[in-house]
Amino acid sequence: MLGKDFFEDASRLGAGARGFFGSFVGEVERMIKTSLESRLRKLRIVSREEFEAVKLLAENTRNELQVLQERLSEIEKKRDGNPKAPVKPKKLKNDK
Repeated sequence: MLGKDFFEDASRLGAGARGFFGSFVGEVERMIKTSLESRLRKLRIVSREEFEAVKLLAENTRNELQVLQERLSEIEKKRDGNPKAPVKPKKLKNDK
C-alpha cells in the first residue's frame, strides 16, 4: 500500500507543477501580446479609441458643413436680385 508520504509528495509535486506551468503560460501570453502589439504598431493600425474619436470629429464636421451650406444657400437666395446687397449674418449655435 501507498503510504501517507507518497500522497503528500504527489500533492507537493502537483502544486509545484501547477505553479511552474501557470507562470510559464503567463510568460508565454506576455511574450505573444508584446509581439502582436509590436507588429500592429509597425502596420500603423489605430486603436479603437482613436478610431472612435476621429469618427466623432468627422460627424461633427459633417454637421457643421451642412449648417454652413444651408446658410450659404439662404444668402445666395437673398442676393440673387442684387449681388451687392448687404446681408446681415446670422449667429451660429456655437457663436458666442
